[in-house]
Amino acid sequence: MHPSSSSSSAAHPPDGTQPSSKPPPPAAPAMGYPANAAPNPNPNSNTAYYAAAPPPAANGNGTAAFGVAYPYPAPPPQHHHHPPPPPQHPYHHQYHNPYHAPPPPPPTCLRRLLALVVAAFLLLGAGTFIVWLLLRPRAPAFSLATLSLSRVAYSPANSNLSAAFDASFLAENPNAKLTVSYSSLLASVALAPSSPIAVTSLPPFVQAPRSNTALPFRLQVDGAYVGPDEVAPLKSGANGGTMEVQVRLTAVAVFDRGGWRTRRRVMRVICEDVPVTFRGKNATDAKFDGPPRRCEVYL
Repeated sequence: MHPSSSSSSAAHPPDGTQPSSKPPPPAAPAMGYPANAAPNPNPNSNTAYYAAAPPPAANGNGTAAFGVAYPYPAPPPQHHHHPPPPPQHPYHHQYHNPYHAPPPPPPTCLRRLLALVVAAFLLLGAGTFIVWLLLRPRAPAFSLATLSLSRVAYSPANSNLSAAFDASFLAENPNAKLTVSYSSLLASVALAPSSPIAVTSLPPFVQAPRSNTALPFRLQVDGAYVGPDEVAPLKSGANGGTMEVQVRLTAVAVFDRGGWRTRRRVMRVICEDVPVTFRGKNATDAKFDGPPRRCEVYL
């Protein structure tokens, strides 16, 4: 069956017959794309596709031939907006960002030096602790052996006091293996728990293990001011009574055993409320009577 012949016979009736006044039916719409159409050279253009061949020229009466496809716009190209894949660098695994690169490890010699320093400190600390456990430094003991006052003179007009204090400490080193060295010794005397009225310096000395050392000293008071708290016990004692005196000693002590020495330590010796008795009314002399008085030692 040839569609072209049928279409021409329908468009041109045979001679002697009059064409029908009724117009022919419209052509059926084309379905799908042509099977043998030439590819579109420009895919982005809106060029129309045809179901078969391009439409021929219209007949004389202005109607198209039957079975001829009509043009229609081609569908727009499909664009899939997917992000492009990242470029694969052939040496991407060897790339290093210098701003985020890890710091280089310290040299081996530096690490060994730090390890040696730490080990030396640990050994030194352990050795010091072991020596301290073996030697066990003990604080020395101090006692006030003697104390006497002479030429005591008090002036109520200006609250001045003049007197001479003669005292003696007895120092004891209880350590069996350690020698104690004393330096910067200062002895003072006070009539009340306040500022001392006389201070004197003493010479340094070294005390052998398990030994006792007498430490005599003299304090001279010439016109020192005494307050109301100090005058009351002085007046009561001068009338034949007893007055209490405070004697103090400060020093720097160092324990020594051969080449091993401790650090310098400040030592304070306090003898509080030491009673001294005046010999009679209006006496100018007083004396501490009794056995050596134990003093507090703070080291």
